[in-house]
Amino acid sequence: MKSVLLAFSGVCALACARSSGTTFRAVPWQVAIPQYNVDSVTRDSASIGAGALVGTVVDSISGKPLESAQILLRVPGGGRTFRAITDSRGGFVLGRVPPGHYHLVVRLIGYEAVTGVNDARAGVVDTLRARMSRSILYLVTGRGVPTAP
Repeated sequence: MKSVLLAFSGVCALACARSSGTTFRAVPWQVAIPQYNVDSVTRDSASIGAGALVGTVVDSISGKPLESAQILLRVPGGGRTFRAITDSRGGFVLGRVPPGHYHLVVRLIGYEAVTGVNDARAGVVDTLRARMSRSILYLVTGRGVPTAP
C-alpha cells in the first residue's frame, strides 16, 4: 500500500511540475552535521537568564569521540533533569539551563560513568571534555551467557 501511494505521489508531482513548467534535477545528498555555535547558545541562554553546557565525550585511551553517550544534569533532591546525547563527533549542547547547582552524569554502555557537579550561571557557557574509561563489567544476555562490551 505504501509503495502504491508513493508511486501515485510521484506521478502527481511530475504532472504538476510539467503543467507549471518546473523541471526536476538530481542533487547530491547532503548529510546535515550540526555545527555548535557557542555564541548563539550564549545569546539564547543569556536572553532568558540561563546558562549552557557544551562539550565532547571521548574514549580515555584512544581519544576517539564517543557517539550516543548520555549527558544528564540533575537538580539535587529529585528536581528537573536536562538531557543530551552526543553526536558522531562526541559533541553535545545543553542550553537554557536555569542558574543553580547540578549533578552531572555522563554514561554510555560499555564505559564507566563519569560524574561531577556543575554550577550553571546566567549567560555563561561552561565547557566539558569527558574522558570515559572502558568498563570491566560484562553484559548478561537473556541466556545467561556473559558477553564482553
